[in-house]
Amino acid sequence: MMRIRLRSKWLWLTIVGSLLITVCMVWTWGTASASEKKIVYVYSDSCGYCQSFSPKLMKVLAEYPQHTVERLDIRQPRDLQLALRLGAAATPTVLIVEDEQVVDKLEGDAPAAALRLFFQKNLDHPLSGK
Repeated sequence: MMRIRLRSKWLWLTIVGSLLITVCMVWTWGTASASEKKIVYVYSDSCGYCQSFSPKLMKVLAEYPQHTVERLDIRQPRDLQLALRLGAAATPTVLIVEDEQVVDKLEGDAPAAALRLFFQKNLDHPLSGK
């Protein structure tokens, strides 16, 4: 009887301990992620410059796989409102956003080299050299 109680207590302590560790890890990860910089791409499928710029952007973004990109299509009313609120005045525009504030933006059909420098400056990652 005593052995069963001891085993039950050990099992409960293990479960509670694991749960506590998991909660702490999730909480720590959530607070670290909240302040990460985010890439926002403002575009329109009908924009000729966007069609030229998009392949260059995708190629350079492949060098930054740890970052996700939020795409805002200005033909969608919700996306247009958000793009305007962030200060996008032209397409294509790439914004770096941290804590819902724009840190920097790059407007127009920029060359891949300028895009790499933009990301290097704003994302604190070394240039890949590609």
